[in-house]
Amino acid sequence: MGNPHVLVIPFQAQGHLLPIMEFSQWLAKHGIKITIVNTESTHNQIVNALAREEDISNSIRLVSCPDVYNPEEMKKLIAKMNNASSSSSSEEEGVTDKISCILLDTLLSWNMEVAAEMGIRAAMITCFSATHMLTVTNLQKLIEDGVIGHDGTPKQQMIQLSPAIPSMDTSHLGWINLDTGESEKYAFEFALKVSKSTMLTDWVLCNSTYDLEPAAFDMNPKMCPIGPLLASNRSGNIVGNLWSEDSSCLKWLDQQATQSVIYVAFGSAATFDQTQFEEFAMALQLSNRPFLWVVRPDVANKLDDAYLKGFQDRMGTRGLIISWAPQQKVLEHPSIACFFSHCGWNSTIEALSNGVPLLCWPYGLDQFYNADYICSIWKVGLGFNQDETTTITRDEIKNKLEELLGSEKYKANALDLKEKLKNSIREGGNSYNNFMRFVEWVKA
Repeated sequence: MGNPHVLVIPFQAQGHLLPIMEFSQWLAKHGIKITIVNTESTHNQIVNALAREEDISNSIRLVSCPDVYNPEEMKKLIAKMNNASSSSSSEEEGVTDKISCILLDTLLSWNMEVAAEMGIRAAMITCFSATHMLTVTNLQKLIEDGVIGHDGTPKQQMIQLSPAIPSMDTSHLGWINLDTGESEKYAFEFALKVSKSTMLTDWVLCNSTYDLEPAAFDMNPKMCPIGPLLASNRSGNIVGNLWSEDSSCLKWLDQQATQSVIYVAFGSAATFDQTQFEEFAMALQLSNRPFLWVVRPDVANKLDDAYLKGFQDRMGTRGLIISWAPQQKVLEHPSIACFFSHCGWNSTIEALSNGVPLLCWPYGLDQFYNADYICSIWKVGLGFNQDETTTITRDEIKNKLEELLGSEKYKANALDLKEKLKNSIREGGNSYNNFMRFVEWVKA
């Protein structure tokens, strides 16, 4: 029998590629052959990044597909790869390139049916929290209970999936408050497909730990924590970043005092208008602390150039604004005092893994749940009484920053979680054991 060969199919978005690429590299280090499928637009960027990982690049191959969202295209690709391996000479070395397992991003989970049709084992990996996945896996029950209509429209109410899970506002469910009603309808149908597809696998791998979300994992034993998936835990480089990083900020951080810098970054999708930008800027100015602020080019292009330049001139060397940061390295830096974040799951996991308290400005989707955990369950951060139509003022932000940085309890709680997360991936830890069980399943 040849070596196991896993075909990995990630959703084509920054927040999904990073943890899935990281997980793929962990699998490769355990002797599993990996082929990762991306669209052409992503493929070349990943190829160049992976080439720098000399120790494992031979175990990971990358292929492109015209449309990873189309099951028929994926079926053609798998058939082509398997047919090619049958006629290759690789079997002379006792190795077969045939796909033995498919690892799917949950947002591409309908490919579970492709795997079943082709007689290939399959598993899922989610890049959201386990709690967010619960809202998807419990979708049918929420409909049966009348919380959500058959068209996806929710009753305006707070729901609680478990006594140990924070209450959720139904207006923050993943498919609500998109640009148009048509988008919400499409997103709800999408969520229904994902919910049904999770029934076809015994593995829903989560970039989380049992310490963070015990109630969520208890509610659905099929969900399996294998996180945190960070390059620093592997002592390797980050692969899968679609943005050009400005690593010069690390030298700037070297010049700052320990635990002095406010790091501000709102992910790859969040946007804000000129008014909110000015409130953010003035709050940072009033804080009298050094800050590192990531303002993406697509956001900066919509802002008043004169205001942005004037703000930068006023701040001088006290503040640094860049277009994209090597975030995992930034959050590891000893000069970072706190993280003003949109609370995307990757950002949340990265902050917790480094013992960094958070100031929460959730923008959409699962970020509201994550912020609730940060503030109410883990008690490692603070948030705002946020309304989509209301601007958060400079005074509110400044006061929250002072409260967050003026109390030792948030930092202490963050450091406690940091240790628990590190223990989870050490030999004998919960995430480590789950990962090794999965490796054994793939190799069986």
